[in-house]
Amino acid sequence: MEIYRSQKSKAKAEKPHEFYYSRNKLIAGTVLWSVVSVGAIALSVVAISKSNAGWLMAGIAALMVWMLIGCIRGLTNLDTPVLVIGADGILFPDGVLIGWEDIEENTYLSQSYMGIPTGRFINVKTRLKKPKRKALRVFALDMTSDEYLELCDRYLQRYYGEEE
Repeated sequence: MEIYRSQKSKAKAEKPHEFYYSRNKLIAGTVLWSVVSVGAIALSVVAISKSNAGWLMAGIAALMVWMLIGCIRGLTNLDTPVLVIGADGILFPDGVLIGWEDIEENTYLSQSYMGIPTGRFINVKTRLKKPKRKALRVFALDMTSDEYLELCDRYLQRYYGEEE
């Protein structure tokens, strides 16, 4: 039995879904990494003058500054879609389109440490020779795991003809 859907609803469902960076998440990340970076740099300056172990702290501070730069770079691209899910497949930010027929495994990984979220990733394994695997860090995207997986399931069902 087919469920009635208006033409407007059908047209909206056919359109590819674009996911963008979340302004609030990027601003929060910028503030967090700014404070942590300044603290780590200050500690490394003090530690370098006392021992060689300060160079390890300087390396950690450099990683924190790299995370800060990533947040700032994301703030400059708020109007560009990072991930596009449509009838053709999944389009990644580097322009690689992986079609539904080429996807072997599609997972959304959510990592946390003691209840604090530390990372979210999309991992797609393909049947293609290149790329065999495509991963994308989606921590700052305005998207939930349920939304991503539901969209992928919907387009997969449509691709394999299980849904009208």
